[in-house]
Amino acid sequence: MTFRVAGSWHKSTRCGEASHCVEIADFGHTVGIRNSTSPNETIQISRPAFQDLVTRIKNGELDA
Repeated sequence: MTFRVAGSWHKSTRCGEASHCVEIADFGHTVGIRNSTSPNETIQISRPAFQDLVTRIKNGELDA
């Protein structure tokens, strides 16, 4: 996974012009995650935890 600028927030290109998107930011040892409609509410998780989350999403393990 490659991030452009440390600490800057990015959302998926799949989100398009939608306002309800998940955004991520690289903070070095952690990855920030937030909802684009609530930018003041963020969580930070370790890089390994983020990579595990992405893997589980891609594998459909978290589908509702």
